[in-house]
Amino acid sequence: MKKIALLSLFCLPLFTQADVVEYKGKVTDILIGKSQLIKVGVEESDEQSITCWKQESDQPWLFTFERGYDYSNDWFDVLNLVRRTQETIRIGYAENEDSECAIEYIALLKGDGIVDDGQVGDSLERTGQYGNIAQIYTNGLTESSYHASDNYGADVPAAAFDGHIFNEQIVDGEGSLINRGIWLVKKDTENKETTYWLQVEYEEPVTISGFRVMVNTKATELGRGPRHVTILTSLEGDQFEEQGQYNLGKSIDQRANLPTKVEAKIFRIQVNSNQGDAFIEIDELEVYSN
Repeated sequence: MKKIALLSLFCLPLFTQADVVEYKGKVTDILIGKSQLIKVGVEESDEQSITCWKQESDQPWLFTFERGYDYSNDWFDVLNLVRRTQETIRIGYAENEDSECAIEYIALLKGDGIVDDGQVGDSLERTGQYGNIAQIYTNGLTESSYHASDNYGADVPAAAFDGHIFNEQIVDGEGSLINRGIWLVKKDTENKETTYWLQVEYEEPVTISGFRVMVNTKATELGRGPRHVTILTSLEGDQFEEQGQYNLGKSIDQRANLPTKVEAKIFRIQVNSNQGDAFIEIDELEVYSN
């Protein structure tokens, strides 16, 4: 998935500037039917009136654009991404009381993510079914963003954030396979106090709400998946705060929410025990900010 720049403008000069009204807000819905029109719903407020006709008052469709033009795919990609991330977008449209309004341009401008309390709005790139913010090559993350207590052979920490489960891609077109696509570490049988952990570090603090652990079927059967884990976070890396302990079943795919959302630069999962094998394995670790 391509990251959208802070300043982007896609404009179709069909109208003069005086003919176009600008909406600034968030996309809520997109409708693609059998016609050439793609319909877009947006968040409405009393502060910003939109002069467009609605077929029914409870339907969100206010704006439309047509398929088949050079700009159509770009517009759809941008609108769908900001719908998922809930970033603020500007939509130029021609007012029309008799029908839905035709979109004339869309724009993402630096500063539009600032909300009333002065905090920066969420502009994170999300991947996968549940909105993962930890996949490699998204949100400024590279191989050097991932660390672990140790690893076995070429099964490095970054391989647990590559969008693959033991060579198998989770979502078509997302992720970049690193070696076998797993993080693996051998347990130290001589020192029972050894800790095993895997983490992702962001350039700037992010809001974290939950996580997902995935292990391939064979490794699950072998007992390599985590059984009891502790979630730790840190803003600077020198001190970590515990966010909860979780018991995981012998399953290939498990998700959990944190008790409360937390701001952190580092998200760490500490594996206190696994399902019995001599190796601990995590094929994919996803982090959420919902």
